[in-house]
Order: sequence, then C-alpha cells, then structure tokens
Amino acid sequence: MMTPGMNPPAAGESARSGIEWTYDPWRENARVAGLSAACAALLCALVTSLREPLLVTAGLVLVCVAAFAPAISPAECRADERGAARRGPLGWERRPWAAIRRIEALPSAILLSPYARRHLLDAQRGLTLPVPAARRDELLALVRAAWEAHERA
Repeated sequence: MMTPGMNPPAAGESARSGIEWTYDPWRENARVAGLSAACAALLCALVTSLREPLLVTAGLVLVCVAAFAPAISPAECRADERGAARRGPLGWERRPWAAIRRIEALPSAILLSPYARRHLLDAQRGLTLPVPAARRDELLALVRAAWEAHERA
C-alpha cells in the first residue's frame, strides 16, 4: 500500500544512490512461512465453508490472505537520500526521512516510526523493513546512517 503523495523509487535509479535489498521469508525461515501459508489456507477454507454470498466470501478470503502476506511473500526494500520504501504484494510503501522520528531494531526487521518514543500505533503508522538475518547489523547501520545524514542536512 502506498502512502498518498509518496512516489515509488524511480525505475532505473542506480544502486549507488541508495541501499537496496530483498527479503524472502521462505529462505529466511521456511518453517514460519509454511505455517503461515497453511494458516491462511485453513482460514480461507473455513470462510468458504460458511457459504456466504460470493462477494462476501471473496472479501473475507482476501483479508485472510492479506493478514499473512508479510510472512509469505518476498519484499524488496530500499533506503536512499529521500527516504525508505518497501515493495510487497500490494505495491510500494514509502516514507520520507522527514516523517521518521525513530529507528528501532526488531528481531528480523527495522522499524521506521513517526513517533519519538514507542507508541501503540507504531505497527500501523510506521514502516517495517524486513532484513535478512545475515545482514541485519549491516543494514541497520546503513539505514540509520542515511536517516542521520538527512537529519544533519
């Protein structure tokens, strides 16, 4: 989902102007990805067994799959001089550095939050960038450096 007024990274931008990486949940933790896919399929089967009208069933199935999408689908992430972005199954989601007040390291991701301190709405209003475990510290340092460079400018 893209934030209104935010543009996705321009096609053809060079990697030198930013940090780019991909995150594949099936490669990082296949057990969790498989369990998530199985739960999504089970919920979809449960929803279809309710025999609701087709439109309601389709909407509920979409919600069930979307709830598990971050644990199932790969993500492409980017941080550059303008901000950070993540591309998932629904398109690009981008945050400019001016909207970021805190960067927090999570076990398998980096949270870019619009709040200076932990907040109840961090998960909804922040941008979570999943990171491969092998590059977690490196990517955290690079993203933090890009954010701090913007803060100094």
